[in-house]
Amino acid sequence: MSNPSDTIAVDSRTSEPAEPVVARLRRHGRILVFPCIALIVLAGAAGYVPSLLTEAWMVAPFWIVTIALAFVLWLLPLFTWMGSRVIITSRRVVVYNGLWVRTRQEILCARIHDVTVRRSAVQGIFGSGDVLLNTGAEKPIRLHDLPKPNLVLSALSDLVEKNAPLRTQLRREDSRWNTDEI
Repeated sequence: MSNPSDTIAVDSRTSEPAEPVVARLRRHGRILVFPCIALIVLAGAAGYVPSLLTEAWMVAPFWIVTIALAFVLWLLPLFTWMGSRVIITSRRVVVYNGLWVRTRQEILCARIHDVTVRRSAVQGIFGSGDVLLNTGAEKPIRLHDLPKPNLVLSALSDLVEKNAPLRTQLRREDSRWNTDEI
């Protein structure tokens, strides 16, 4: 969780106050365990295998393969983990995804109808879980493998409840809910 005094930057040309950040989250760090084990194994192999190579031409391909494996097995998962995050503010949930192609998805708390936590056995052991945000769309929005999902559920439920008057206003403005035209 983050410091409650954090805010999301706003355009200085508008007169709206900054939104306080409730939480900044990433996926649970346990997904980096196997990449770190792979890095340790590669470091051990890099220290031991060159002494076994009898020909000089074998050394350069060994280092090329070792560096490529380190990139694929350690750096790529690390950057992927760092590239995805969730920011929960007092008015919305912002989901960032992607390494080379960045995707930003914003969900107004007033649009959220239901918040659900789904945990697998492994997630339960490590204290993480998936948080599902039901916005009335066909599929709920899934926040993958967040740490302390029950705390996130509690915070989001409070924010959804606090933004209930805004939901009523949005419903009135939405033409699908306008019964005067029928």
